[in-house]
Amino acid sequence: MKFLVLSFSLLSPWVWSADEYRIDYQIERLDANGVTTIQKYSEKMVRDAQNIWIERLNTQTNADKAHTHGNAQESTRTAPHEHTSFDSAIQWMQRKDAVGQANTASLFQRFYILPDEKMRVQLQDVDQEMLGMKNCWRCEYSLIQPDILKRAQLIQRDPESAHYQIRSAGQTLNIIWNEQDQLVQKYELLKPASGYAKTFTVHKIDQQVATPWTQTEKYSERDYADFSD
Repeated sequence: MKFLVLSFSLLSPWVWSADEYRIDYQIERLDANGVTTIQKYSEKMVRDAQNIWIERLNTQTNADKAHTHGNAQESTRTAPHEHTSFDSAIQWMQRKDAVGQANTASLFQRFYILPDEKMRVQLQDVDQEMLGMKNCWRCEYSLIQPDILKRAQLIQRDPESAHYQIRSAGQTLNIIWNEQDQLVQKYELLKPASGYAKTFTVHKIDQQVATPWTQTEKYSERDYADFSD
């Protein structure tokens, strides 16, 4: 039945109903030697009401001496391509329930997509749990669990977005929420005591774009467990 649904989607006008976004991440970590490691990477996200496609675009890591230490030193490298893992594989998530159901715990299937091998690898719930992935459709669709905003302080609101903030246990979380797209526009988590910071910014690139998951209809399908040691 899954393949029949995909075949029908190729003939449907909804094949062009997806929106495309670029997500730029930056993660900073301070180690015990006073070296701050900065990791930057970007992802492309294409989504519609029942599908989410996440594709890694690039990764870069910088190691810098903290400014509080003399003789700042910097090295830059581009992370090597991983041939033996799924770390940089495309992810495709497809909802199992009907569109429009107000189901917070919406069930969905998650696949790793390997275009070179023309293969899609399905992850079962146990695989996702083992890998620390969120089995939460709204978390993937909106990049956070939107219910977190209910306990956040509203700092500012305009017709298109709202700024929320949570301060707790020495850390600060700022979220700019895109009301129309029901999506994070900017996320900033700061933990000054441990020298950790994570930020990401979401840019809408286009709308009514072609849906990339329809190209996988004729791919071979494997189970993630087939690749375990």
